[in-house]
Amino acid sequence: MSKLFRFIQDDDVLKSFEEFKNSVLLERPVVIARNGDYTLFLRKVSDDELELTTENTKKSQITASRTYVVSDTTKELVARGTRHACQKMSELSDEDVNRKRLQIWKWYIMDWQQKYKTSSKELLEKELHWQENASDSMQDILDMESFLHGDYLNLGNTLSLIDKYLADDEKHKEEFRKFAIEDIMEMTSEDTKDRSLAEAEQKRQEDGVKKHTYRFTVSVEASDKEHARAALLRYLAGDDRIKVQK
Repeated sequence: MSKLFRFIQDDDVLKSFEEFKNSVLLERPVVIARNGDYTLFLRKVSDDELELTTENTKKSQITASRTYVVSDTTKELVARGTRHACQKMSELSDEDVNRKRLQIWKWYIMDWQQKYKTSSKELLEKELHWQENASDSMQDILDMESFLHGDYLNLGNTLSLIDKYLADDEKHKEEFRKFAIEDIMEMTSEDTKDRSLAEAEQKRQEDGVKKHTYRFTVSVEASDKEHARAALLRYLAGDDRIKVQK
């Protein structure tokens, strides 16, 4: 899924409007958050009115907007509206990602059907009937989760598939190639990070907590060795009255 990047926190939107309304907002809108192709903007309608606008910057389309009269609202109301706008923006962005993933999945299915077209009718009959004892490990049709963590993550195969089905559509071919590269790289980086953390934790548990020996040298002012030893022990016990030269 696409990630949300925040530049102004919900509780600071009204304060930011008051701060920028006679400077930056006179020239341009201020970005509150970004998610995929979507951006949430803070705009000035008047000195007493602000507007929150969600835009698909890639398509130059406004998908939602809401205005607030500053003298008739509160920081909490604007913060709540901003939070809802960010949630909706995330939903729209995730929807775009899922639609593109689903389209590539359809191309994989079409490719599979062409390869196994002689057995497709038999397979369809099998899938239409419920089997009480059917083995989960013997699935012939990909589900979305298997697809996302299997064939789809093979970047070479996915790009080759896009080139095949969009050979005559240069614009959308480049769009899908760019999407697939970014999406797969993000998914695999998250998988790699999670795997690395799990491996590190497992190694820590297997090795156990290793103890190390540390040596410190300190100088204690005292009249003789026994007084010095007693002063050092009190210092180590946390007696702040003991003066120690380090």
